[in-house]
Amino acid sequence: MAAQLPDASADRHRVVILDGAVGTELGRRGLDTRSAFFSSVALLNDQGRRMLRDLHLEYLRAGADIVTAATIRTNRRALEAAGQGSRFPDLAEAAVAEARAARDEHGSGLVAGSMAPVADCYHPESRPPPEAAFTEHLEHARALALAGCDLLLVETIASGEEGIAAVEAASATGLPVCASAQLAPDGKLLDGSDPRVFFPAAVAAGAGAVLVNCIPPDGIDAMLEVASSAGVPFGAYAHLGEMDPAVRWPRSPVLEPEAYADRAARWIERGATMIGGCCGTTPAHIAAVARRFGRARPPGT
Repeated sequence: MAAQLPDASADRHRVVILDGAVGTELGRRGLDTRSAFFSSVALLNDQGRRMLRDLHLEYLRAGADIVTAATIRTNRRALEAAGQGSRFPDLAEAAVAEARAARDEHGSGLVAGSMAPVADCYHPESRPPPEAAFTEHLEHARALALAGCDLLLVETIASGEEGIAAVEAASATGLPVCASAQLAPDGKLLDGSDPRVFFPAAVAAGAGAVLVNCIPPDGIDAMLEVASSAGVPFGAYAHLGEMDPAVRWPRSPVLEPEAYADRAARWIERGATMIGGCCGTTPAHIAAVARRFGRARPPGT
């Protein structure tokens, strides 16, 4: 049996708060994250790593219980596509080290390792065959576990087939695993998989919680129920701003922090126990969610 995830009860004061965006927030702060590296570009020099560590620390100070290391594009395939294949697993380890350093400076919190589709988050047709996908995800998962992650977040799942391979690989490390899928307006994963089949299969493969991410808040409103039916803790973290056309959602409204917290409150009322933010969200959005659930922390702590 996999290790236990952080406690997440239906009590509104016991909600597990995830962090918000890393890649888009680094971009908003002046780092060019538009390359194949995305957030991992911060790992290429000391200045970028300092920016990354500071951002993790801001999320923790805002009230996040979990910060996610910038490992969304540090699997070997993604690094090879960016011309940096020789830097696996060093960049994965560096990303986890920055998140852990922020956690240690703050004094509390957990570090999640992000495991996204190995080829492309929005084009499941580019995924490798299941056996190759498992092998590649296992290599990445082991690197994240050795680097010191507390749990693994298999996220922005576009293909049910690859998602299960990734969850199985993550679970093989013995760390707690969460599985988060992006759902299209038709209610399916981007490859057409039925989430009512995928989420229970992810739980059977080792996921201790399931989430929906990288779609607009309206999409979370519409799709949250399917995650709730998986029989494990569930939650969501929404996307704000421009959407990739492949996801087929219209542009997401850029909600102000308090408006985002209003949406989060609705998800909690429906039983969600894990809440964070995806692309376009900021530490201010996470702070607003934390305040809503009595979790605000004094400035500078």
